[in-house]
Amino acid sequence: MANLEVVARLKVRPGQLEGIKAQAAEILRLTREQDTRTLRCDWFVSEDGNECEVHELFTGEQGLIEHNMHIMAARTTLFRDYAHDHRSALYGEVSQSFVDLVEARMGTPPAVFAFLDGIRPTATSAAQAHLEVHAHLKIRPGELEGFKAQAAELLRLTRELDTHTIRYDWFVNTEGTECEVHEAYQSSEGLIEHNLHVMAARAVLFEKYAYDHRMTAFGEVSEELKQLGKKHAGGLAVYSFVQGLEPVPAV
Repeated sequence: MANLEVVARLKVRPGQLEGIKAQAAEILRLTREQDTRTLRCDWFVSEDGNECEVHELFTGEQGLIEHNMHIMAARTTLFRDYAHDHRSALYGEVSQSFVDLVEARMGTPPAVFAFLDGIRPTATSAAQAHLEVHAHLKIRPGELEGFKAQAAELLRLTRELDTHTIRYDWFVNTEGTECEVHEAYQSSEGLIEHNLHVMAARAVLFEKYAYDHRMTAFGEVSEELKQLGKKHAGGLAVYSFVQGLEPVPAV
């Protein structure tokens, strides 16, 4: 996986949601006009308006470095006036020197997740995505290899049975203790279909190899899907798309 995916999480200062949206528009303007290696920069806001996530994709770590140079002043204004509690996670291949650079600038090292396996979207299928889902889970101590084997089974079922799944990518952190699954579907119905196909295999995953399942959805979410998330993942956090490089978020 050559591209570098970044998820930035931040909290909205009380009463400053509109300010965040305006400053996000300025950051996006700079990104469009100056970046040469940025593939995605999409902004999402939680249902209560208190939290924001930015989903970014670069052609590699040099793309992220370039982007940060271009938006540095605008991002300083963002956190000075409108946002706080900035946390980022990186998904893909990064060098240790790059991790050290991020730690020097941010004060703490970023969370880094390596690509395990998945279903990569084509440009056409990505444009059809209306629902993005991130699943967060922890790996039971000593069960990393069993976890990987069961993840492969869920991927097999997804490839063979799903008809509306656009993306289904598994990432594991450097410590081998946490996993994130980044998913994309044509609609809420696609996730419901997927859930039916992997239900038994996922039950084995959490019975033997994983725990602490949490899900976050980005995009249009049906009431049926919210109830499904409550049943299988202790609830479903929902973020709506605000703005990005493209009219429709691409994953």
